[in-house]
Amino acid sequence: MIAERELKESDIRPIQQREISWSHTQQVHILKFLYHHRIPEGNDNYRKPTQQEASDLFLVPQSTISRWVHRQETIEKEGNGSKVRSGREAEIMRWPELESQLYKLFLERREKGQAIRRSWFRVQALFLFRELYPNTVTREGCEIFRFSNGWFGGFLTRYRISIRAITKKAQKVPAEYQNMVLSWLRFNRRNSQPSTSNFWDIAIPHIIGRFDLSNICTLDETPIPFEYLQGRTYDAIGSKTVWAKSTRGGWDKRQASLVLCVFADGIPRIPPMVIFHGAGKRLGDEFSHYHPGVLVEFNEKAYMNEELFLRYLTNYLIPALGGRPSLFALDLMGSHKTPAVLDLLRRHQVIPSLIPAGCTSLLQPLDVSINKPFKEIIRDITDLAILDCEEANQIEQWSTRQCRVLTTSCVGDAFYQFHTEKQQIIIQSFRKVGLALPIDGSLDHELDIKGFRGLQIGYWRREDSTADPFADIPVGADTTEEIEFRAPGEEEEDAPL
Repeated sequence: MIAERELKESDIRPIQQREISWSHTQQVHILKFLYHHRIPEGNDNYRKPTQQEASDLFLVPQSTISRWVHRQETIEKEGNGSKVRSGREAEIMRWPELESQLYKLFLERREKGQAIRRSWFRVQALFLFRELYPNTVTREGCEIFRFSNGWFGGFLTRYRISIRAITKKAQKVPAEYQNMVLSWLRFNRRNSQPSTSNFWDIAIPHIIGRFDLSNICTLDETPIPFEYLQGRTYDAIGSKTVWAKSTRGGWDKRQASLVLCVFADGIPRIPPMVIFHGAGKRLGDEFSHYHPGVLVEFNEKAYMNEELFLRYLTNYLIPALGGRPSLFALDLMGSHKTPAVLDLLRRHQVIPSLIPAGCTSLLQPLDVSINKPFKEIIRDITDLAILDCEEANQIEQWSTRQCRVLTTSCVGDAFYQFHTEKQQIIIQSFRKVGLALPIDGSLDHELDIKGFRGLQIGYWRREDSTADPFADIPVGADTTEEIEFRAPGEEEEDAPL
């Protein structure tokens, strides 16, 4: 009862910042203030505070306090720490037993230090629903329960769960990068113009340019560990330390490299490549268990070197381009710009468009729009695979061989799922950075390069002498903290998954 609760001096301290929601404890403090507190009126007379005076002190709207007064009996029965629930929230909470058991499973998993993502909640919620409400279906025979954004958001709010992640200081693109960006855009636009010495270039209209969308592509390489512990996990609000337990010591550090090549029309022509650490010998029949849609290589550094890149170009990229003029955007990694590589590309009519150092997060389509959603799909598929093994009590016995097989399986499934479901993202990413825009400059307003507004390339035919598109940004500028190395929302894209 409010009347039986003691009003402490700390309960009536003025609020310094206005809030938009109030906990059960805050409600009780205000109700105790209205019941117990007295304001002197002279001649030893005292009166109770008005609701408006409580509103001025606690920065809560008077109308809200009035509702709490009318709901005092209900508030007295609520437990500490509960939040005020709107009518809509009360309506959404239709499956209390499901939510209770889901929260219990969540706590058990976090006690073991296991990472939790949205896919885990989805799988467990649907499983619990079918177990707890086996006969609850609609007229069409479909389950009533839907793992919707509204329900999931309400569940997180009701049980005070949030997604936790390490944040980093916001960064901005230095102004001097504009010359580098414009130089690269003009280099691509200039090389996309039809050749006046080629009859077919003159006779056939070229809206995008002399390169077909199927001959505009980009390649990027990113490290991936065997186990995806880095990143985010759901945990209780207020936790000081957010930790995750590895299934086996050191597995998250045994990295491989993922090589992706995507095309401006969004059609997959070259399978993803995974480069594992090691010599690749004495594997027995391991190769037969790899995903058939994934290329697998081994070397001591687990990344692309010149020899491997030349083989990749010869066996996969050049055949996929069909001998037609092509534009190939890639970063300034050492193995990408050796004389042998550049000579091989030019002999097959492939223009290497080298993205200036420090600008990959601005101009590389994979970094700008593709890597983040693609890696989310990999994480979801991997979470489900690991969850299946956990339920079968097999995960502690996994070998390095089994991890390699799992990695290729998840990468392969994610690659083809992404091209099926997110093809438009791939197409749009090439337009954002100007690689697939009309050569007459009519749609330059679609350029969406972070940090720059109103960029115009135009109908660019003359030589640009303002900056060398192949020149590296000076080392001093390339390491300054002001430089943004990640695409929007991509804090971890070039770090292990």
